[in-house]
Amino acid sequence: MKLGVLADTHVGRSVPRAIGWLRRQAYRHAFSEAVNILIQEGVDYVIHAGDMFEKRSMTPEDSVFVKDELQRLADSILEHDSKDVVIFAVRGNHDGTPDNNALDYIRHPLAKYLKIIGDEVLQGKEEAQSHDGLCLTGVAYHPYISRKFGELKPLLRKGLERDSNLKILVVHNFVKGHHEIPPGVPSHNYLEIRDLDDIGADIVISGHHHTRRESIGRNGTALLTPGATEAVDLSDEGAYGIYILEGKNLRRFIPIKPLHEIRNIKVDSQGTVKSTSWYAQKATEGIKEYSFSIQKRGVEGILRLVLLGLSDEDPYNIEQHLAPELAKTRNLTPEMIHVELVNRVEDARYPLTPLAPDKTDDLTAEALNQLGKTAPEAAKLIEEVSMALDERASQTTGLLTGSDREKFLTQWVEILKRGQDQV
Repeated sequence: MKLGVLADTHVGRSVPRAIGWLRRQAYRHAFSEAVNILIQEGVDYVIHAGDMFEKRSMTPEDSVFVKDELQRLADSILEHDSKDVVIFAVRGNHDGTPDNNALDYIRHPLAKYLKIIGDEVLQGKEEAQSHDGLCLTGVAYHPYISRKFGELKPLLRKGLERDSNLKILVVHNFVKGHHEIPPGVPSHNYLEIRDLDDIGADIVISGHHHTRRESIGRNGTALLTPGATEAVDLSDEGAYGIYILEGKNLRRFIPIKPLHEIRNIKVDSQGTVKSTSWYAQKATEGIKEYSFSIQKRGVEGILRLVLLGLSDEDPYNIEQHLAPELAKTRNLTPEMIHVELVNRVEDARYPLTPLAPDKTDDLTAEALNQLGKTAPEAAKLIEEVSMALDERASQTTGLLTGSDREKFLTQWVEILKRGQDQV
């Protein structure tokens, strides 16, 4: 059997806003290119490991686009290879919540090829798919996966006990020991590689991490992260694409050529103190060099310019020095569709005090311990708040509306009262 594996397509994403429409086009382009590869390969199955959409900014046209592309995939393979393709998908954190899932927008009666998995198991139900020697189960995104996975493991193991040639588990969370965990991600939000011991899967496929990764787990299970199909943030590094799997051991990564090239350039004083004019000069050199490169190659490019180090002058003067060069670049190099300047230069005259390590997990655990028998209710409420923030928080403030907050506050007060009574 031949499988196509992809993840984190983020159709509908429009970040940064300055070029939001162009970025939205880039994600659609990458999705269509992925479908083209899957058609050319004549796959039997497709696995999408989450974040198919960027739900907060997606439009009805985005859901129609994805629906049409998946139908094109199914129709083309049937026409050329006279076989039906089956497409599996799990809900990622950007796809919404179990109750408001963007994947519901692409369900329709004719899409019998589409199998959305991973949310029923979160409700304590066995959920596995068996097709012609393939057994597959999955877990949709959960903000407290480190605790939840222990509850789900017997169900997952049971689902994978079915007689099959290839057993696959699909998740959409970080896996420590397989992924590099980004700074600031709390421990309750990722799995440990040991959590996958004795799960019964030949291959564990993980979305959520945007950089592709292959490794072997401690019990010989293959761990595979396809990464994104397009740079989700301008700081992300490529290449981006999809995997083709043929059996347990044969894997090929096929890159996708992006609609727009993204280049990251750093100007770093390496800990020494430099003038603001020095940073401006080095940045100008980088801008000119990249402008010449994309003009020569005839490609459209996005430049992300990161300034790091120390200065004995006001760091914001650098941006004033660079303003004329940026304006000149926009006029003379139409191929340069955007320049993002990230100024992280610190003023050596006023050193910043390093922040203490994040103790959020410890503080949360300590607070819950004070609640006695109501602690499980409080933990569940925290999960609900976290998922509501993922789904409905303001893109400007990061907060919920007053009406959304009110019901959570009411529940929290009731939990505190009962906890106090029990104490």
